[in-house]
Amino acid sequence: MSSSARPPLHTQPHRPYLQEALALAREAQQAGSSPVGAVLVDASGTVIFRGRNRVGEPQSAEHVGDASVSHAEMDVFFQAGKLKDPQSLTLYTSLEPCLMCGGASALLEVGRLVWATDDAWGGAGRLIAWADHPAMQDTEVLPCPEADLEHEGAVLFAPEAKRAFPDEGWALWRRRYPQETADVE
Repeated sequence: MSSSARPPLHTQPHRPYLQEALALAREAQQAGSSPVGAVLVDASGTVIFRGRNRVGEPQSAEHVGDASVSHAEMDVFFQAGKLKDPQSLTLYTSLEPCLMCGGASALLEVGRLVWATDDAWGGAGRLIAWADHPAMQDTEVLPCPEADLEHEGAVLFAPEAKRAFPDEGWALWRRRYPQETADVE
């Protein structure tokens, strides 16, 4: 699809959707999963699906769980099934998507992708330039539009980054978010 034929995306402020994604990330953390949340929003600004990381949680009829692919974005996509007018949808996440979730967003032709916090190690942007990737040409990518929410997301995910990432990954996180990682033990 060429960008001139792109259907309209919602025009509401990004903040409330990022706040909801962060709330879902805290819910995931309380359930024992990695703190990542996501919401899918239609062209009118209505949240149509909510997801959160469910790695290590039991699978249910509503949610793919207990699998390494049970990321927040994949939770949203599995709930959504076949997307209607995907180019008119915006996916909001609390953390920059990994290659799997970013790739799924592109393959599903989601119109816009917005995240609260960069993922200096696990985010797809470390490995590919979002705007240069052929599959992402028709997806508007908007990283970290709200500085205070970026900070909130970094503080929330930093302990998980230290636990889950190798030394090199934690070093990248500390370089990207020195203030937010300073007190993580």
